[in-house]
Amino acid sequence: DDMIGKNFLERIRGYKWIEDYELFLGEFMGNCYLIMLFPNAFSYELFELYLPGSSWNPGNEIKASTDMEGFHGRKTYATATAGGYYASRLPILEYLDGIKKQASVLAIRIELPSYWASLGVWVVRESVRKALANRNLKFAERSELVESARKIGMIKFGFDPEKIIKKSKVLENLKTQTNLWKWV
Repeated sequence: DDMIGKNFLERIRGYKWIEDYELFLGEFMGNCYLIMLFPNAFSYELFELYLPGSSWNPGNEIKASTDMEGFHGRKTYATATAGGYYASRLPILEYLDGIKKQASVLAIRIELPSYWASLGVWVVRESVRKALANRNLKFAERSELVESARKIGMIKFGFDPEKIIKKSKVLENLKTQTNLWKWV
């Protein structure tokens, strides 16, 4: 997944940015994905949330792990989310290459209790592909996109992902880093 993804990234880094803020939602075999695309230079962050009773969380509290990369990619292996990081990234890169655009990406995987036995990264890859095949929601502002993702978390999964969203390095970078297009 990583080697194929790096080939896509070589092209994607040269594409123009997407125009809108986009949200994709999908579920497959107990894996739900919220995929947020922001009009900016490529970066990618994955949060994996393990709801109580799911395969990686027999406890009573939500557990989370995250990894990310900036425009130039990672220098080390994504240890917190491991193979799921690269398996989630590949279909996102396929999508961006297909539309000939780049974006900053925040992907949130929510592992539901119905995912009680780990089936391998192919499930992750297909879950993301299915989410990206669904009709997306488009927003004019970043805040609208993030708030919609937050509401989906509250309504569909019964928890407020605000704490997770506040830990996002991609969102922090989007808020604090200025780019040249601001002055063009």
